[in-house]
Amino acid sequence: MTGELSLVGQVLPVGGLKEKILAAHRAGITTILAPSANRPDIEENVPESVKTGIRFVFVDDIRQVLHEVFKGESIAERWKETLPQLTEPATSEGAQKSSP
Repeated sequence: MTGELSLVGQVLPVGGLKEKILAAHRAGITTILAPSANRPDIEENVPESVKTGIRFVFVDDIRQVLHEVFKGESIAERWKETLPQLTEPATSEGAQKSSP
């Protein structure tokens, strides 16, 4: 397991994914959740013989991760209902200044 989340729950791209996928393949892992931003890297750099035996789930936010991890479990719906709607972080133009 590796990765990084933003403060608003966005799944951020990770480095060294080819090596991690090859290691997962050697260990018999059949499902990998990966950041959507890493899809081109995986498609271009991971051998077809490795990709054939692995189901890739490309995700953009933590809710997608939780849904996949807890799929088929009653907790999946609970997570879906209780997590706040993810929004884009405020830009500097939209940020309000606090008064002293």
